[in-house]
Amino acid sequence: METAFDKIADTVIYEFDPPIRKIPMREKHFTTAMATMLGLVIAAVPLIYGYVPVQTPDNLVTFRVDGTWMQLGTQPFVFASMVAGYIFDKDEHLAVRSKALGFIFSILLALKWSLWNDHHWFCAVQLMVVSYIILQAMVYLETRGSVHLSTALICAHASKNMIQALLTFTVQSQVAVLSAIVLIMMVCWVEELMVTIPLTHMRRKSQTMSMQLPIMYNSTTALVMHYTLIEVFSGLYAPLAILQSNTMEWSTLGAAVVLFSGLYYFNQHLPEMEEKTGHHLIKQWNKQQYTIKGWRSQQKMAKYIQRIVDRNVFWNTIILMILWCVGVVFKPPISVTTLFILTSTAKQHITQPLDSLWN
Repeated sequence: METAFDKIADTVIYEFDPPIRKIPMREKHFTTAMATMLGLVIAAVPLIYGYVPVQTPDNLVTFRVDGTWMQLGTQPFVFASMVAGYIFDKDEHLAVRSKALGFIFSILLALKWSLWNDHHWFCAVQLMVVSYIILQAMVYLETRGSVHLSTALICAHASKNMIQALLTFTVQSQVAVLSAIVLIMMVCWVEELMVTIPLTHMRRKSQTMSMQLPIMYNSTTALVMHYTLIEVFSGLYAPLAILQSNTMEWSTLGAAVVLFSGLYYFNQHLPEMEEKTGHHLIKQWNKQQYTIKGWRSQQKMAKYIQRIVDRNVFWNTIILMILWCVGVVFKPPISVTTLFILTSTAKQHITQPLDSLWN
């Protein structure tokens, strides 16, 4: 059923013609790279009015640069994708509604930043124009790109910081680079930790398979959701930016407590939100005619799997906190959150068959 919001989405989102051919992966990478370069160029253009000092904030899960046409960046769209599941029905229109909601958030934030903070009204117009461009770029890259625009911009910015630190021949910068490499190795290692569940086919008993439940059960979703909220709310109320503290000072202790609370809360509720609880997993396996070997009661199987899920969710929270503490102590050039995003994105494409790049 079409709603008023669907009409808004139809108005603001340009409907690109679907590809008439299979787009090679190398072409998707190239298109994503061009869109990323455009975003980085826009991030280097200062706002025409207002004389706002250009500064790249320590954002962790979104890309934005203060004082430039990327003052809002991808933040409204990332925030919208997070809350859309609570506002709209989970159907085939959710992604479109999420992007339109992100554009509405961009308009509201542009007006708030420009008028509330006594900046020139034309700054709001500039930010709205850029948000509209980002909206269309995200829609275009859905079928013709390889990586989400926000992720690509974060990875590009993180890579720049790594290269700058590597080329700065000081003890502090070299230690930072070394700590980043160690953290990347730790991230790759923990993402490979699995709990194996042996399954057997309901009819063909000799046909078995192993279902692996990752220790990092929710991956970094809880971390991304926590810092997205912190970034958005700190943009609305500046003192909350202290919750992003990642340096060795007393304020970091409060930030750590809030971080642990946020991670634990989101990790506890994500399996239900994403339909990945023990009950949902057993239901999915049954559809494929698989069951846990030696078990007959569906209810007992669901409780057994749920205990594993709860344990993995707990360790997910602990591991994320440990890696965050390591990042606070050794201070890598990029945050642990960004390292997770960078590493998972790289693994997603590096582990693909090499010939996919040449198709």
